[in-house]
Amino acid sequence: MRVFITGATGYVGSAITKCLIAAGHQVLGLARSDKSAEKLKAMGAEVHRGDLDDLDSLMVGASNVEGVIHTAFSLSDFNNLDVGFTKDEKAVEAMFSSLAETGKPFLYTSGSGVLADTGTQAVDETVATDDKGPVARRAVLEKTVLEAQNRDIRTVVIRPGLVYGQGGSDVFHMFAGLARQAGCGRTIGEGTNVCSVVHVDDLADLYLSALEHSPAGTLFNAASEEEPTMLDIASAIGRAMNFTNPPSVWPVEEARAALGPFADGMASNKRISAARAKHILSWTPHRVGLIKDIEQGSYPAVFAAAANG
Repeated sequence: MRVFITGATGYVGSAITKCLIAAGHQVLGLARSDKSAEKLKAMGAEVHRGDLDDLDSLMVGASNVEGVIHTAFSLSDFNNLDVGFTKDEKAVEAMFSSLAETGKPFLYTSGSGVLADTGTQAVDETVATDDKGPVARRAVLEKTVLEAQNRDIRTVVIRPGLVYGQGGSDVFHMFAGLARQAGCGRTIGEGTNVCSVVHVDDLADLYLSALEHSPAGTLFNAASEEEPTMLDIASAIGRAMNFTNPPSVWPVEEARAALGPFADGMASNKRISAARAKHILSWTPHRVGLIKDIEQGSYPAVFAAAANG
């Protein structure tokens, strides 16, 4: 299958690109710069020049393939997410205009941030989204994507937990920066909350399975069985950076001033169950766990460099 991927050189998108190519698919990656184009070529993908603001480029890309995976999101300001959501909505509709009445797959990337605090139990895909939260527009777009099955598009929404692995993720790099400033691991709020997590390569496997086998109009949570608290994560980061002091607390009010509504999300429970993906797609996450990856896997060198400025 020839697949158009937006965000194909990003953290999640590049893992998906490599996974699809390894499985024998062809990838047409959206590139807005020469650097991105060269990265795509190095991965063995074809290059399609354009960006999320160039709706014509998105329509052309989607019309020349057998499936689309949308991972790109334009984020320049945590306090002004609406700009990114507006671009996302227009980009999705542009690609739908090329895919309507074709039966081709379209996979949309969401996230567990669309949920309110989930409390102490992992929730499934039937739980209502947070219609007053900072990413409520993404939750609405999830529904728009799923309903597009009525336009004869095989739509799928994938909702990952906190993504880690391969020494990447802006979230973990941010926490490393906070730890360097404080001289210890740092939590937003008390850190007793739990965010479900998923390794980026396990997530890529899920995209591959959904592309090949998912029924239309299906929403999948993506998470492993590991459920560390944010305090567990901050402690592991501190150890990986060779700090001896215990983690410190960044009060949510102070964090919100710097990070906007993202701070509240990182201080709340986002516990999701991936039972549906495991049942329908036989998806089995099996990569190294987050805490072990932080302390012994792909992150120690990254965090050591961060500790040294």
